[in-house]
Amino acid sequence: MNDRLKFALEQRKKYPTHPFIHPSVHIPDWVEIGNNVTIHENCTIGTEGFGFVKNEDGIWLHIPHVGKVIIGDDVEIFAGTNIDRGTVDPTRIGNGTKIDHHCHIGHNVQIGENCIITAKVVIGGSTKIGNNVWIGPNSTILNKITIGNDVYIGAQTNVIKSVEEGVVVVGNPARILRKNL
Repeated sequence: MNDRLKFALEQRKKYPTHPFIHPSVHIPDWVEIGNNVTIHENCTIGTEGFGFVKNEDGIWLHIPHVGKVIIGDDVEIFAGTNIDRGTVDPTRIGNGTKIDHHCHIGHNVQIGENCIITAKVVIGGSTKIGNNVWIGPNSTILNKITIGNDVYIGAQTNVIKSVEEGVVVVGNPARILRKNL
């Protein structure tokens, strides 16, 4: 066992409810972190999102983001992930959710409890994801989509419209493969 892993395990035993934040993680004051959270290297949590609106002259203007990021209990966020702060309302990550390497979670996203978000998933702004959702590697969910509870999204799936609860969706664009039983 290397020294770094040994240190991490000692810290977890010593402070079981405290978050464990690895090196090179950016977390500003407007981020709230629950108990027993682990955030791995090179994550950026709470930066401004990619939000623009055209003015009357057709020029894109950046929308200020002043919302929070709220991370629930027992969440683990792996290296290279970015989570944008909300524009006004917070971006939320529910209790027990696990987020794999190199994911992007846009502003105002609401992720339910016990979700699995695998590597290189992109979730567009203002998307709502229910509880117990599994999102496969390299999948994309467009802005303002609602995903119901107990949904399984296959690898490399492109979700362009809302998904009812209890289904398996796959493909580009996503289509229902079957109902979960």
